[in-house]
Amino acid sequence: MIKITRSDKPIELTEEIESKLTEEFKGNSKAAVWNKSYIRDALLKMTNSKCCYCECLIGPGHKEMHVDHFHPKGKYPDEVVKWENLLPSCPHCNKNKSDHDTYLERIIDPCNDDPREYFYFKLYRYYSKDTLQNSFGKLSIEVLNLNNTTELVQERFAIGEVLQSKLEDMVEMALGRERELKSNTRLKNRVVNGCKSVLRMASREAEFAAFMATVIHNEDNYSTLVSILKRNDLWDDDLEDLHNNSLKIKFDTH
Repeated sequence: MIKITRSDKPIELTEEIESKLTEEFKGNSKAAVWNKSYIRDALLKMTNSKCCYCECLIGPGHKEMHVDHFHPKGKYPDEVVKWENLLPSCPHCNKNKSDHDTYLERIIDPCNDDPREYFYFKLYRYYSKDTLQNSFGKLSIEVLNLNNTTELVQERFAIGEVLQSKLEDMVEMALGRERELKSNTRLKNRVVNGCKSVLRMASREAEFAAFMATVIHNEDNYSTLVSILKRNDLWDDDLEDLHNNSLKIKFDTH
């Protein structure tokens, strides 16, 4: 989960349309008045086609997208198409959250709360920084079932293993042929572009970006690779930007 900047509501969702759709829902609670292409498209764009809670990819070609009502529509029908109440979600997170009353028992709203203040990561799992039984972070983990082994943890682990394998291969190659790095263009490009590829796995647009950023910055092979590139004057502006941007979304690990 990463902090999301709420985009402006779609121009099609005027006050008049919002009022009309709200009244339609109040008259028929089965009417999916929020299921408009301009709403769905704007939500997907806002989160780079990722679930706002678990960061898995959703939308065309990926997992089904659900329009989540942060404050449940059944309990708060006046907010059924209120832009500030709508978030894009995957089926897992939306179904687990269900009709949980977020006014009575708050969970993290990634558009208003910075998840890094409440979570830390360990072994591809979320943990609450506050260990009290009903803490904000703990409740969010339980309500959204963010540590489901089959649907989420194994997926994070699989991507993380690919990332770590890439780092290991690049470090082995760079250390073994470091004297050639500056003179061998092909080798230089493989190492530099490989590092960029790894860091892009920790960009805001990537699946499970916060986890990947955390893995990278706690990986000894990454530190070694950075040192190799810097001492050979191969650490460029693109690498610096990717590195710094990944630092902005990484989590603590304790």
